[in-house]
Amino acid sequence: MDINTKNKWGDKWGDKILSKSQIKVLAEIRNNPNITISQLAVVCNLGRTTIDRSISKLKEMGYIKRVGANKNGYWEIIK
Repeated sequence: MDINTKNKWGDKWGDKILSKSQIKVLAEIRNNPNITISQLAVVCNLGRTTIDRSISKLKEMGYIKRVGANKNGYWEIIK
């Protein structure tokens, strides 16, 4: 992730603190809304459990939601 991506996320969501892994996940979902959790783990170089926790927290905070089925759906960035 380049510094510009990090600054964009930080500026947009400056009122809420996101972890580095959450920022990575958001950036990858933004680049590819159809990405799977397994693909996120590989691309972000994080464990699947970390990806699961990051996604759960991002959903809870209202940043992302899953549209459609698990297999054929996609991620949508809400904020």
